[in-house]
Amino acid sequence: GGDSAASQPDADRSIDSTGIDLFNERVVGSNPGCVTCHAINGDIVLVGPSLAGLTSRADSQVAGMAAADYVRQSILQPDAHVVDGFDLGQMPGGWGELLTEQQVDSLVEMLLEP
Repeated sequence: GGDSAASQPDADRSIDSTGIDLFNERVVGSNPGCVTCHAINGDIVLVGPSLAGLTSRADSQVAGMAAADYVRQSILQPDAHVVDGFDLGQMPGGWGELLTEQQVDSLVEMLLEP
């Protein structure tokens, strides 16, 4: 049968899939996975802040910093930008050692999808 996804570049499809798959992992290495602490729908607070609406907020969080750079730094250096109402050191670190650069890029892309 015909595959309508065939017109999509394979790289784009794998990035999207990898990002959501990574986000939904319950454990990554010895760290809790993203989905364990962050909701992506609504204003639900699990352990960390909800990531719903991140696309519209990320560009204005740090003056002069692009949304993708803000999200990437927030993953790789969790204490660089701590959201009001949450504690320094609350998000585990070490993501740069646990994830490849491609995996981080995939997460950033997935989190910034409108």
